[in-house]
Amino acid sequence: MIQTDWWPELEHGGTYQLIGTQGVINKTSFRYSGPIQPQYGAGGVETVEIRAGGDAIATSVTNEIKTDDSITFAYVTLGGAMKVSASSPVVGVAKTLEINPQILYWDPAQTTIKTPTDLKKTGKTVNHFDGMTYIDWFISQDYMSAAQSNPSYTGSPSDWISQAGDLVQQGFATNEVYKYENIYKWKNGAPAPVQYALLNDWGFRDYPAMLSVRADKLASLTPCLKVLIPKIQSAWIDYLNEPTPITDLITTINDSYDTFWKTSPELNAAGLKILELNKMAANSKDGTYCSFDTERVDDMAGILGELFVKRGVQVADDLTAVVTNEFCANAPGRDG
Repeated sequence: MIQTDWWPELEHGGTYQLIGTQGVINKTSFRYSGPIQPQYGAGGVETVEIRAGGDAIATSVTNEIKTDDSITFAYVTLGGAMKVSASSPVVGVAKTLEINPQILYWDPAQTTIKTPTDLKKTGKTVNHFDGMTYIDWFISQDYMSAAQSNPSYTGSPSDWISQAGDLVQQGFATNEVYKYENIYKWKNGAPAPVQYALLNDWGFRDYPAMLSVRADKLASLTPCLKVLIPKIQSAWIDYLNEPTPITDLITTINDSYDTFWKTSPELNAAGLKILELNKMAANSKDGTYCSFDTERVDDMAGILGELFVKRGVQVADDLTAVVTNEFCANAPGRDG
């Protein structure tokens, strides 16, 4: 069982590659399941179930994996894992992407932002999901004020459309940019250009959607993970080398789920172009498509550890322990 952090999207493609295009869509439970493709089978794993996240689940991903023993893996960000390291400890065992596609975006005709500190100067409301660690850090860096924070965002475009883009909002460079520039009619009855900044470029170098297991299950899962993780990462490479069959599948799944969240071949093509252009799906420093950069993890632990203390958040003594590269030694890397 794999619990993702959002509705199906191209950023999840390597996980759907494990099953391929012949799985079963359950539009009631928002799950996609089927036999693991033979080339990825290892450690006794025969079937895979992929669960949608976001508002498909009632609670956070970390709470889901904490309370549901049937879940083996969950998508958890590095910063998120550090934040719950005392209350719901998980360990990231492999990356899904090298650079986080998460952004803040705005209407350049109404809002001017050239540097992080400009965000506060605008005074604009910042729409974001509740509990986002980067928002805490932005406030601590004086990039924005606490008064600008609106944590009631659900991912729906309704706020942006109703306010005609007179705000700043969270999203993905690989998704929302295309939708607001080509699909959503939010400005004078039509789509319009947006500008954005990657959180990564503003100093918050998070790992998105780490493939994570519960810390209390790590030891028992270790024999399986040693053989399974390289196979899972090879599925990611196969997907990235030939993404269209899986991105088309993801569009079909979203159509079946019939929620506000939709994808399309055009959106997926644009998103994949941004993914590659920004090296979001690059190899790790060691040449694998798997491991975490320990220096980057140390940096995140440094900036967040101090912040958590100030905010009274109880966390583990060693925040770097939320990841391990133990299972990446035999993982493949992307060519070129």
